[in-house]
Formats: sequence, C-alpha cells, structure tokens
Amino acid sequence: MAIKNTTDPALSTPKSNTRTPQPLPRFMRESEVLQHLRVSKSTVWRLVAADKLKVLRISKRVTLFCSESIESYLADCKDGGAK
Repeated sequence: MAIKNTTDPALSTPKSNTRTPQPLPRFMRESEVLQHLRVSKSTVWRLVAADKLKVLRISKRVTLFCSESIESYLADCKDGGAK
C-alpha cells in the first residue's frame, strides 16, 4: 500500500486568497465609520452636511450612521461620482 505524502505542497489543494468582506451592521457609531472609511471626523460630518451619509440621531450625544448610505457613498466613489 502506498503512503500518501501530505506535506508536499504540490499535492495539497491550493487555498483561496479571496476574502469575503463582512457585512456591515445596519447602523454604526462615529468611531466605526471613521475606521471603515479611513477619513477624518470633519470629513464624515461634511459628508453628512452634504447629505451623502444618512444619520439617525438617538439623542443629543448619540448619532448612528446608516450603513446603506456608507456603502452607497463608497460605490459612488468607486464609480468616480463622489468627491
């Protein structure tokens, strides 16, 4: 009976290098948006003022950002439509 060599990389199945992005939560806090977009706080609030990012104000101090508007903004950027 032949012994199968499992340490030879040529015999092993190749691993996929494609990464599936994790879906965003429905709403995000400001700190999560800053990490996701990798922009400054003032840029995020400029996008809110320009109505490119939708927010839900829970209270005076708590604002949630709609992830659908973030994904839409990123798609516009990818297409070259956003500045």
